[in-house]
Amino acid sequence: MNAGSGALAARSGATAWSRRVVDPALRDASRRTGSARPSVAPSRARRNAVTVRAAILGEVTDMIGIPLPEGRQLIATVKTNPQGVHTISLQCEPNAPLGLLLHWGVIRSAVSQDWQLLPPELNPPGTVVYKQKALQSPFPAFGALQLVLDPGVDAVEFCLKVETTGDWINDHGRNFRIELGGSPAGAGAAPRAPTTSKSFAPEYTLDVRMPPTPESPPPAPSHAAPPQHAAIRGSSAVNELAAGLDVLFGVAAYLRWEQMGKPRVDEDEKHRIYSDAVDHITQRLNSGESVEALETEFGVPPGLVRQTAALAAPPAAAPAQAKPTPPPGFTPPAPPKAAPAPAPSYGYDAAAAPAPVVGEATPMDIANLCEARANGAQLLWRRELNLGQANAVKLMVIEGRRTAQGMMQMIVFGRSDQGIVLHWAGLDEPAGEWKNPPHGWSSMPENSWATGGASWETEMEALTTARGWHAATIEAPCDRDGLAFVIRTADSAHWIKDDGQDFMCFADEATTLTDVRAIVKRRKEEERARRKAEKEERRRREREQQRSSPQKLKRGGLSTTTIKEVKMPARPEVIKRKDWNHDEIKMHQGALGHAGASGNVAGGSVDNICNSEEGATRSLMHRFNIASDLIPQCKGEGEAGLVAMAVWFRFMALRQLVWNNDYNIKPREISAAQLKCTTQLAALHKDDPAMRDVTRFIMATIGRGGDGDVGQRIRDEILVVQRNNNCMGGMMEEWHQKLHNNTSPDDVPICEALLKFIAADCDISVYWDHLHANGITKERMASYDRKICGEPSFKPDQYEGLTRDLKEYLRTLKAVHSGADLDSAAENVMGYHQDACKGKEINMPPVTEVATDRMRTLLHSACGFRDLGEPLHSMEGMLEARRELWNWTRPGGADNSRLKDVIYLDLALESAVRQVVEANLSSMATRAPVDVLKMTGLALENLALSSGGNEELVICLQQWQGVVGSAMNGGNDWALQAKSVVDRVNNALGEVSQRYINALQPTAHAMGGRLGVDGHVLDIFSEEVVRGTPAAPLSQMLRALDPRLREMSNMGSWSIVSPVEAAGVIEVINDLKDVQNKTYSVPTVLVSRRVGGEEDIPPGVVGLITPDMPDVLAHTSVRARNERVLFATVFDASRMSELEGMHGQAVNCAPVGADDLRITSVDPSSLGAAPGAGAVNMSMSAPSSGVNIAKREFMGRYAVPSPEFTGAIVGGKSRNLQELRGRLPDWINLPAQVALPFCTFDAVLAHPNNGHIAQHLQGLRQELEHLDFSNQVAFQDLLGRIRACIMQMVPTPELVDEMSRAFAAERLPWPEGHLGPEGAGGSGAAAHAWAAVTGVWASKYNDRAVLSCRKAGLSHENVSMAVLCQPVVQSQYAFVLHTTNPQTGDPNEIYGEVVCGMGEALVGNFPGRALSFVARKDDLTNARVTGFPSKANGLFTDAPTLIFRSDSNGEDLEGFAGAGLYDSIQMHEAKLRPVDYSRDPIVSDETFRAQALAAIAHAANEIEQALGSPQDIEGCIAADGALYVVQTRPQV
Repeated sequence: MNAGSGALAARSGATAWSRRVVDPALRDASRRTGSARPSVAPSRARRNAVTVRAAILGEVTDMIGIPLPEGRQLIATVKTNPQGVHTISLQCEPNAPLGLLLHWGVIRSAVSQDWQLLPPELNPPGTVVYKQKALQSPFPAFGALQLVLDPGVDAVEFCLKVETTGDWINDHGRNFRIELGGSPAGAGAAPRAPTTSKSFAPEYTLDVRMPPTPESPPPAPSHAAPPQHAAIRGSSAVNELAAGLDVLFGVAAYLRWEQMGKPRVDEDEKHRIYSDAVDHITQRLNSGESVEALETEFGVPPGLVRQTAALAAPPAAAPAQAKPTPPPGFTPPAPPKAAPAPAPSYGYDAAAAPAPVVGEATPMDIANLCEARANGAQLLWRRELNLGQANAVKLMVIEGRRTAQGMMQMIVFGRSDQGIVLHWAGLDEPAGEWKNPPHGWSSMPENSWATGGASWETEMEALTTARGWHAATIEAPCDRDGLAFVIRTADSAHWIKDDGQDFMCFADEATTLTDVRAIVKRRKEEERARRKAEKEERRRREREQQRSSPQKLKRGGLSTTTIKEVKMPARPEVIKRKDWNHDEIKMHQGALGHAGASGNVAGGSVDNICNSEEGATRSLMHRFNIASDLIPQCKGEGEAGLVAMAVWFRFMALRQLVWNNDYNIKPREISAAQLKCTTQLAALHKDDPAMRDVTRFIMATIGRGGDGDVGQRIRDEILVVQRNNNCMGGMMEEWHQKLHNNTSPDDVPICEALLKFIAADCDISVYWDHLHANGITKERMASYDRKICGEPSFKPDQYEGLTRDLKEYLRTLKAVHSGADLDSAAENVMGYHQDACKGKEINMPPVTEVATDRMRTLLHSACGFRDLGEPLHSMEGMLEARRELWNWTRPGGADNSRLKDVIYLDLALESAVRQVVEANLSSMATRAPVDVLKMTGLALENLALSSGGNEELVICLQQWQGVVGSAMNGGNDWALQAKSVVDRVNNALGEVSQRYINALQPTAHAMGGRLGVDGHVLDIFSEEVVRGTPAAPLSQMLRALDPRLREMSNMGSWSIVSPVEAAGVIEVINDLKDVQNKTYSVPTVLVSRRVGGEEDIPPGVVGLITPDMPDVLAHTSVRARNERVLFATVFDASRMSELEGMHGQAVNCAPVGADDLRITSVDPSSLGAAPGAGAVNMSMSAPSSGVNIAKREFMGRYAVPSPEFTGAIVGGKSRNLQELRGRLPDWINLPAQVALPFCTFDAVLAHPNNGHIAQHLQGLRQELEHLDFSNQVAFQDLLGRIRACIMQMVPTPELVDEMSRAFAAERLPWPEGHLGPEGAGGSGAAAHAWAAVTGVWASKYNDRAVLSCRKAGLSHENVSMAVLCQPVVQSQYAFVLHTTNPQTGDPNEIYGEVVCGMGEALVGNFPGRALSFVARKDDLTNARVTGFPSKANGLFTDAPTLIFRSDSNGEDLEGFAGAGLYDSIQMHEAKLRPVDYSRDPIVSDETFRAQALAAIAHAANEIEQALGSPQDIEGCIAADGALYVVQTRPQV
């Protein structure tokens, strides 16, 4: 069938629907004017306009309207591109029934007239195959159902099914049918004229697109015919190029409209602009100017006009001359930039090259696009690959370039008919292992994500200027290194490689083209030879060892071979750490308290343990055996059960439980019982990731244990020590009797105390000091079953022998009792030998695969530098060893027959880091800053390796590594960035501490009282546990580092959020939200340990001081400035402690600049009355402040589009944006908006359908009038009931009708389903939308709103809530701006804060600070960063949705801080995600950050100038670079 004719023929069983050209803009215009929508039409030929439109846009576009029951229509927008691919967009208007399905098939006339199925990859999401005869596709909840059909499809037949009711919808018993016809290649199709994206401002390179709905486009034509190319009279050259000249006509018309200031124009004016453009271009061509010259002048890529004309079909016969008019849907396109100089032509094989198709980009086009994408980078090499039409990716272009900054730039283009993804990583050399890309890399587009290994993925963007082509650019600081990649399709069905190997990108082309397979083959051969040689060498050594008389041990022998000690150098080696991928240590499970223990007590486990305690007191052997039996039972109660076991063992380690009750047990029996218990725990550590933290906690409280001679040697060796050194009596004999009867962990510090005693020339105070430091007193030693009452006494001639023998004996004691001792744990893993004692020697073999030469070097470095007092090198060795052990210690890690010993080595390394930090804290102030940064990073890595659910810690670690790199390279802002990471880590540590308290303290109290544990021990139980975790040394490091960072960043000890001098009495509180309902009768300065950012400030408060860090533009901060209340953050912990000690004192607080606060004592009698103190009854009645809220009346409109906004029906939030339309540069975008006016709530509530709700609400309001607000529980309960009552309201038919019409006028998609509460008629997305609307209405009764009105003496019932409906911008960054600096009051400075994701993270209760900056209005391009972000999370929206914003008559009152009191609610809730600033360019890329902040500052300045007063602005930058302003109000 000729694509231009569009003739349709109905056949039996199906109704044919005509394909009529209907411009989408015309359709929208018909919605606004209320004209009839498209309806059923008889079969007819397609109008000639199709060919004209195809020539301009490169595709055929038709729209069909199909009437459905209940007044609905199915709108089908059909497009056919130049390659013949059809796209059908199906949307049910005004909304779709819940559960609507498309039951359909396609007709391929060349095959048969029966229904055919599509290839699975073309099926819409959620499609299922019905009996192998049809497809069933669900309509999406939001948006249209998209069908993509290959060129072989001639028609689509379908009917509709409503799953919720089982109803079928068809055309009077027949299927609906849409005829498609063939490819439009012969219809004169031509590519769309390329356009260039608009940027923030002309001088920036950040790409920002125009908004989907321009503020003031010329209305689409509704009556004029499109231009006919042959109707343009002129020279033969003009007539020959007629089909391509539409490109120039459109650009010239756009430029003329832009020069006029982009005014709103009617149809006649629009036609005149377009006609003038046609006349102008035609006249200049007739005068002899060349097309090429005009292309250059108007920014059209060279040759595009002739190329378009050549590809177009010959024009139809010329009709009578008519006045040229714009094509259908003409919205002037942005003028394209001039194309760069042509790049060298491609080297495609002519025989294999695909045949040219209409609209296909040429090799020259792609070369030009590569050059434009390179942004001036130098070309090193280029590859062009023809992979064949059968492949998912048919053509590829790869370029390697070098930027001016020395970065490697890799540009990849791919020709594919489906979405494709770049799967890539760093590479040391060809055939090397993939590794994490070097720090500082970037991608375009920015949508990149880690895959969990070393690789990353970047979504390749579809190019609008080259149909079917996708592109991605990676820039990385590679010198000799390179990049490797493959391409996969979005559904992962196809992976594209370079003839079987990975694609590579090195600076050198020869290296890039290396045949990796040959290298791999050679390496495999070399590896086989090496393994063979190693195997032979191993056999040779084994034969030699067998000949060297191996000693067979008695019972429980560990090895038949004597373990030879490996000699290490006297001075340890400074190790070089590997380039580890920190993403590999992320654990999503295992965090203590996240698997059910938080706040819960496992009663069964607690009972079992307490009932078993009497038997456990006999000896440690009995205790460990009982524990082994109870572990499976505790595990059966989940994490809470294992927490009970952990608490029990902790009580034991704290010596709160009896270890031995006159029961004689051999040491080897205790050791074997320990081994039985720890082996179970090691298996649990490996196999149950959710229990990782609690399992490690239990293991750290007990020794490793062992079997055979390891335990028995404790009993035997002490006799040898005594006999060898002639010390058979006194304290040594008492100790011998204890060891012989029942050894315990106390024996380790006793042995250490004896060694220190001897080294101090028998100074008895040294002996007792060490014992006391380990919790051992004279009384405890006298309480042993075999008492130790004497003190040691040795002669000088005994010193040398005792020192030698006791050191060796200490090894034996630690092997059983000290699981977390590094030296002992390292020996146990690496293998060691002890000479025979009573005929039995110890030979502990090395742990297979773990005891490598590198591990030996690392442990030698860790221990050696520890002993030398060099903490940095020691910690580097410890952490590198832990990373080497990660293969076994990670959740689900590699198995090993001695896994328990590996875990204990890891625990020992973890503990050793803490000991090194604590031993060297006092020297931090004198160490080099970079060394302190490195040590802090190592302490953070130590915590991350030990903590389950550690994603936040790993992200902080990655950020910290960037800070260290910046400091080493002399970066400008490293101290400021380090401060932000310190703040973020401190927040994370607070969360860790709280988790431990919530998980452990309830069980400790439940169990401790029954076991007779000391009350003080119980009270501080969790606190002391936290101090023993890796969190403690990190916290100590941060506390030591913070003052130095603040000093280097010129930050001071304070941040003054609201610079007001205040005098009052200090009151210390835990959380500001706990006192919101309180009224202070005397002026009060609150010192609050917690301020979230959303709280209200109580009456009588004149100052607020906190160590917390709310944003300067958070709600609480804004209200403090508006109410003239001092608000300051104190960073210095010691200063905070001083303030807490001043509780009850009268002080004067005077800000000194923006970073200091001078506090002096004053006479309490000088304070005067507290502001707002007259409102003592705390009810709804309060004294008037002179500010009034005018009561509004319902104006008869339930919903209005933005052109109808007036002050009588909506608030300033709605009007301010509308006032900006047409007054801002086009790179500043404003969203479409619909408003539900003031008193719409009252009108809906008054409807009979809501009569019972109105009655109930009236009673609740009366109850509120008489409530005592100081009763916070009753207050919050009543407000909650009021909000719940409001959210039960149902919409009225008038509201639904007016809302749907207003949405159509604003081109806002109407939510799928039925508007109303779920369970009361609401369904689908519309139910979510209604919940958001009623949620905004109900926010009139949130606590901060009610309290603020009461405090200001305002009539709360006069508050009327308009609701502003907007599409949600899927933002990458959100910002809040004050065009007068709120901290200094300087009108020449703009102050702004930026967060990743949506703005609710900025203005709401999200811990951490935003990125803050200041920009001078006379130098907007050079914004100065005053603080980097420390917020751990951002809010993100992944799919189109709506937001409903409060817009009350109480938010814009002069003298009342009403902003932020009420809620804005999304139809679909945004998702909370962690933010990794090390990979976000707003932090990691200084150039990007400067451009983004400058653009934001320019936008703020433009808005202030447009509105004529300082503004409080909210906006965002979308993922595609578009800058939006979503809200502005006068700054107060």
